[in-house]
Amino acid sequence: MEGDILDLIKSRRTITKFLPKYVSWEKISRILDAARHAPSCGNVQNWKFLVVFEPEQKEQVAAAAYEQYEIINASVLIIVCAEPDKAERYYGLRGERLYTVQNCAAAIQNMLLEAQSLGLGTRWIGAFDEEAIKSMFKIPIEARPQAIIAVGYPAEVPQKPPKYPIETIVYFHQWRLRIRDPAKYMHDTATILMRKSAAMQESMQKTAKSAVDKLKEKAQIIKQKISEKSEE
Repeated sequence: MEGDILDLIKSRRTITKFLPKYVSWEKISRILDAARHAPSCGNVQNWKFLVVFEPEQKEQVAAAAYEQYEIINASVLIIVCAEPDKAERYYGLRGERLYTVQNCAAAIQNMLLEAQSLGLGTRWIGAFDEEAIKSMFKIPIEARPQAIIAVGYPAEVPQKPPKYPIETIVYFHQWRLRIRDPAKYMHDTATILMRKSAAMQESMQKTAKSAVDKLKEKAQIIKQKISEKSEE
């Protein structure tokens, strides 16, 4: 249904506290399947996903992630690893240092959104001791851990963080060239109608207030005339 993916994007949150609750392997497999369908440079798919669910291993990962022990309650931790050599083979240094990171980020975003669609919570962790993680899981020298994704049932869902309005982050044709009403430029009919409706409502309120004021003024004049006649 149109708009569903945008609803998922807007409702997704970074979960800081998880319930110690089991997540079915059917759901985990769907999250991993979403990751492998992400776009990648030249379709090289230079990623690997290491799934961690043993309590002791999760504790070790949390320690390597600079003591973020709250992730231990997540049902699984997915370590996203890149294979930079595969991208470098076709795209040189840019493939190794940029495209590889972009590829893994696209896969991670797919995972986050699929987890959200399944009623799960996630946390994208980028702060960790890379060498400790590599040693812990015998990751070869040619592969690099990019992120740890905690997946589980959220104990609490944070409030939506503030986001910059679209007109402050969108430029047209050249840097810093803004359009006063980007929604109108991009034919966002719903937004335009909403603004028109708000403007119309405000206008009606002003008109109604003006009419009330005039009636009060007329009533005051009539009252004054009646008072003057009474005095005569």
